[in-house]
Amino acid sequence: MFFYVYLQPEVFDEALNDGEDASQSLSSILSGFCQNCFVAVFEDDRWATSVKEIIEKHPATMARKYIKSMLVKLKKRNRFLFTLTPDYEGVVSDLDRVFQQAPESLLDLLLVTALESQRVPPAGTELVTRRAYMNSTLEPVRADLAVYGKTCVPGDLDEAQFMEFHFQKALMHASEINICDRVCGRNNFADNFRYTTRKLLVWLGSILAEPDRCTIRFHMGRPDGQGDQYILNELRSIKNGPLSATNIEVCFYDESLPDPHLPHQRFILSDQMALDVDRGLDFLDRHTRKCRDTHISYQRPGDVSRILTGCSSGCVANHSV
Repeated sequence: MFFYVYLQPEVFDEALNDGEDASQSLSSILSGFCQNCFVAVFEDDRWATSVKEIIEKHPATMARKYIKSMLVKLKKRNRFLFTLTPDYEGVVSDLDRVFQQAPESLLDLLLVTALESQRVPPAGTELVTRRAYMNSTLEPVRADLAVYGKTCVPGDLDEAQFMEFHFQKALMHASEINICDRVCGRNNFADNFRYTTRKLLVWLGSILAEPDRCTIRFHMGRPDGQGDQYILNELRSIKNGPLSATNIEVCFYDESLPDPHLPHQRFILSDQMALDVDRGLDFLDRHTRKCRDTHISYQRPGDVSRILTGCSSGCVANHSV
């Protein structure tokens, strides 16, 4: 549900030189990227330096101001991925290095200037200019997901396909992942809750870019009796292999009715994005090993963060697994 893109810095110069309409079209593209895209950049932050130099040399128009605001929004949401390695010896150009690394960086789209539009795109990556972006393969898919989210009927996708589509690019580079499902804890981690959680954790261990720098935190309603220890023991049994270096925490919340502290809403919140997961942690069927009927959509990270902050007084136990 998220996409990885790269913008050639010269695209900003091209748009600002082509007038207000061109600048506004680039602003629109960046606004869409803020919804459900990550922008790959070089690890030494040369991309930001180049873009800043380009933007600052142009007149202070409203379009330029909006472009800058979209870049600030991407930065605040941690949507820049410092995954590209430049040629520090200066022999290979930055754009050539992007083309070389696009497949391993899982880039979906490269946005380039008209001068570079005749290049052969890397395998699995779309190459477009600003003028042609609205006719790209990516944009209608990206925009449709941004508006409607993704609904699956039972058996639509097998479990690996389901998690890859919805979560891989969303969570691969996260340093903090909060998973909130009041009912998962309240129901003593039974049936598909247990199955889905185990599958999700093992899968996260296989896709996290830096599992040793990531914290996975569950927010659950506190079960009755010894249910909390059962959940903790189950999670400890999963924490091996790549996950052994990952910090896994469980926060149990007071379930005193009629006002349990956690909301019924289920969601995943990282330091980069937020997703509403309507079924919560039982989106996989342990019998078919496929997805169940579920709908996943985007949320504003700030809104979801405020929900967790508002519930914090109800946390009665915080465990490190």
